[in-house]
Amino acid sequence: MSTLSTFGFRVAGVRYDGHLENGVLEIGADLGPLPFSAEDAEGRRRWARTLSAAESTAADSHVLTPDARINFRSRTTLAGPVDRKRLIEALTVILLSTGGQMRRSPPTGSTARFRAERAAPAS
Repeated sequence: MSTLSTFGFRVAGVRYDGHLENGVLEIGADLGPLPFSAEDAEGRRRWARTLSAAESTAADSHVLTPDARINFRSRTTLAGPVDRKRLIEALTVILLSTGGQMRRSPPTGSTARFRAERAAPAS
């Protein structure tokens, strides 16, 4: 695959645009408008918390556009050469690990790129 590739795809009704250049993969999606309080007050509060906690330097983040739309963006650096198979593998990992962040509805809890839990010691 060339060092520059632009592509698009859909998952669960959401359109994603992707860009791969020199091993840096960027994907983005418009998740729709920020709900009005009268439509979904709790959803608006959850989105407000998510957006206020967003770090612009995070690999995965939400952004509120000037016209009150919620955008999701992800930026990942891929080591080594990237062919079609490697691109699909990277997209799969990103989509699975950030699935809760990319829904049109606001996240209900903390979202992390990867999460592991330690089992309680056996008694």
